[in-house]
Amino acid sequence: MSRISNICPDTLVLVVSLISILISQDLDTDDINVLGNVFTQIGASLLTKAAQQQSLQSKEELKTQISDMEKQIANLKRQLC
Repeated sequence: MSRISNICPDTLVLVVSLISILISQDLDTDDINVLGNVFTQIGASLLTKAAQQQSLQSKEELKTQISDMEKQIANLKRQLC
């Protein structure tokens, strides 16, 4: 997915718009609405997953930082005694 995140924003908008036009050309209004809602739900689900992954990663990074600080405190205590 790193390729997608490196695409120029304007190019990405243009490509997605062209795809939506091509997909919807032979569909009636009801089908376009259903398809739009399906894609919206897919997007919402992807955002939920990404948010949870980021949250879990942040918690792991925080645990690592706390562990490192505890080690530093233990080393400082040994140096003082």
